[in-house]
Amino acid sequence: VEGLTKAMAIELGPQGIRVNTIAPTFIETPMTRPFLLDPAFKQSVLANIRLGRLGRVEDLMGAVVYLASDASALVTGTSLLVDGGWTAG
Repeated sequence: VEGLTKAMAIELGPQGIRVNTIAPTFIETPMTRPFLLDPAFKQSVLANIRLGRLGRVEDLMGAVVYLASDASALVTGTSLLVDGGWTAG
C-alpha cells in the first residue's frame, strides 16, 4: 500500500492531487473483535503497542481530518502512522 501511495503521488502530483495513507495499529472493530477475543493473541498485540491499548476508530479521526485539510497541503506520498508506538520498537 505504501509503494502504491508513493507511485500515485508521483503520478498525480502534477495535477495537484495528494495521495497519502494512514497506517493504524489494531483498531477495535466488529471485523477485528473475533481475533481479539483470543486472550493470547490480544496480549501479543498489546505487548507491541507502546501506549498499552488497542486503537479505537475515534483515534483515526484526527489523522483523517488533517490529511483532508489544507493543513496538509504540502503532504503527499507518505504514510501517517497512528499505531500507538508499534513501529517505535
